[in-house]
Amino acid sequence: MSSYPAGSFLAQLGEDDRRRLLDAGRPLRIPAGASLLFEGDLSDRVVLVLRGTARIFATAANGRQVLIAITGPGEILGEMSALDGRPHSASVVALDEIDAVLLADGDFRAILAANASIAIAVAIRLTRELRRGMHQRTELVAYDVPARLAAALVELHDRLAPGDGPFEAPISQREIAEWCGASREAVTKALARFRSCGWVRTGRRSITVLDVEALRARAS
Repeated sequence: MSSYPAGSFLAQLGEDDRRRLLDAGRPLRIPAGASLLFEGDLSDRVVLVLRGTARIFATAANGRQVLIAITGPGEILGEMSALDGRPHSASVVALDEIDAVLLADGDFRAILAANASIAIAVAIRLTRELRRGMHQRTELVAYDVPARLAAALVELHDRLAPGDGPFEAPISQREIAEWCGASREAVTKALARFRSCGWVRTGRRSITVLDVEALRARAS
């Protein structure tokens, strides 16, 4: 059985495929605050996260950093650049200490060429991210702020939560407002409503999901 969150990339692989991929790389411990990937840089590696969480962000034309996602155990980073040879479209910074495996891009491509099940898992992961981006664009037009906030919290839970109990997401109200494409004031108001319903608890730079199914229903 995989110990990674159910929605993560590594959790989708069978044990043999997961071991084949991890054994092809080298382990690395990355301290909190360190950068894993840099937006605009060419890279020769893919990162497989085993433990810890990271912030993925991109820089707008006006220089403002915009949160794209929070990623954690079981996820893969840098696979798009490894496949198409283009610079990274976002930067990744460790939020806490991360244990990872670094896999050379050439080795990564060779494994995909030789193993259809891993290649399909990567394709499914890329398709999921494409669908996520399309869904977010739709949400910005069609859904109110509480629905977009609920959807973001559900995504965080599905990406990072180790189980079904309460889950503390390492994200500030400002960051999740960026993610939702909403003002901080509107997100603060929606969070207050969610707190009164018993769906979340808020802390300093964290939001704890208490009832993910209620949030999932509000997001739909």
